[in-house]
Parts: sequence; C-alpha cells; structure tokens
Amino acid sequence: MRLCYQVATPDVIPAPGVTAYQGDLAHAFARLKACGYEGAELMVCNPKQINVPEVRRLQERYGLEIPMICTGEVFGQGNVCFSHPDPTMREEAIARCKAAVDVAREFGAQINIGRVRGGYIWGEDAAECRRRAIQGMRTVAEYAGTKGVTMALEPVNSIAINFINTTQEGIAVVQEIGVPACRLMLDSNHMYIEDIDMVQSVYDAKDYLTYVHVVDSNRLYPGNRKLDFHVFLSALKAIGYDGWLSVEVFQRPTQDIALEKSAKFLQKQLEFI
Repeated sequence: MRLCYQVATPDVIPAPGVTAYQGDLAHAFARLKACGYEGAELMVCNPKQINVPEVRRLQERYGLEIPMICTGEVFGQGNVCFSHPDPTMREEAIARCKAAVDVAREFGAQINIGRVRGGYIWGEDAAECRRRAIQGMRTVAEYAGTKGVTMALEPVNSIAINFINTTQEGIAVVQEIGVPACRLMLDSNHMYIEDIDMVQSVYDAKDYLTYVHVVDSNRLYPGNRKLDFHVFLSALKAIGYDGWLSVEVFQRPTQDIALEKSAKFLQKQLEFI
C-alpha cells in the first residue's frame, strides 16, 4: 500500500473545513515529497479551472503520482449536487464531475463521488431525490467509463449527508448502478461512525474496493485518537488490497503538523502489518 495526501487546487478557497493541504501548489507538493508521500490527491471545486500542464510540471518535478481527483468541494463550496430540485444545479454538478473525469484521465487517476451525490432534501419527495442522485451517479460513471476512468463511490457518515452512509449501503448502490467504471472507496472515519464492524466491512467490500481514505475517529490526522489502524490496515492487507492510502483530514492543529504526523504514523503502521 502506498501513501498519499490530499492537496487543494487553486480553485478551492482556503478554509478551516477543507480537508486538504492548502495554499501554493508547488509548496504543497514539495512538503509532501519531503515527508515521504508518493502521491497527491487533488481536492477540487471547479475542475474546469485546473491548469493541467502546471500540475503535470509539479508532478514530474517532485515525483508524485496523482491517483485521485476528489469532488468534495464541488458540493462544499460549489453548492451543487445530483439530487438538487433545480435542474440547473443538477446539471452543473454533473458537468463539474465530468470535468473532474477529464482531469483524472490526464493523470491516470480516479474520481470520487461523496457529498456531491446529494441525498434526501427536506420537503422534497424522498423517492424522487433518490432517483435523481442515482441517475446523476450513473451518468457520471458512464462518462468515466468512456474515458477509461474509475468513479469511486464513497459512503459518507450521516452527520454530513443522509444518503449512502454505510459500507454495505455503498456496495448495494454500486450494484444498482451496474456500470463497470463505478467502484467503491472506503474512508476510515466514516466507517468508524457508521459501520457496525469495520473489519467485516473491509471484507464485504473486497470485490468492489478501489481506494481508501485514512483518517482518525475525530477527522484529524491518523494516530491522534482511538481508531485502531493496525487492525484496519491488516484487514485491508488480508483481502489483498494493495492500492492507495490517502490522508484526508482537517488541517489541525496546523497543516504541516497534520502532514508530518500522518506520514510518520502510517509509515510505522505499514512496517508491522
């Protein structure tokens, strides 16, 4: 398994709630490289604004892979989602995710679908909200498939969104969408909050798993609270997962401390599994 850290692209407005290293992209890549990371996951808001040649230049300069384009701030700062009652907002969400696919194709990366899928909206018909969310995901997955890109569906805890919260719910939706490009990703914090048994969830996800976010029980850097990473990482190894472990955390107490402590802790954990 290889280590990655999430980095915000310039279209993302710096903010405490952004789960990525923020600021100058060259500085961020340099810091990741110095800490021993092999990859930089890109957090985007409007991927149409990403300067692909500049990212590629930095990627090559610092020897970092780009394994994932994260769409978290398409929802968080862009305020659009697939289940929105306004068709214009739904179309914008889909357009931005398709643009993320186009960026991902440039780097041999995946895209994730987390909160941008939307969910049940107060005052709206629940079945219709669900239909719109599923249709949006299927549309993006089909587009990703034509570009040779994987769309990774991420179950997200019910504090953040009210649709597809557990690993098992994620698996069921991947099966329902039924598009080969649609796979499943796991996030250790969401699993800690929602899943009855994290280890069993890892085993349940074996045939669908394509990517993993690693973060402690309080959404801060791994090793600062009570999530048992030895057990979690051992379960991933046991099912034969050999992909990316990407740190997606709130940047506290500072982003450099979060970056450094995550690397040291996870590198040590990987030595003993």
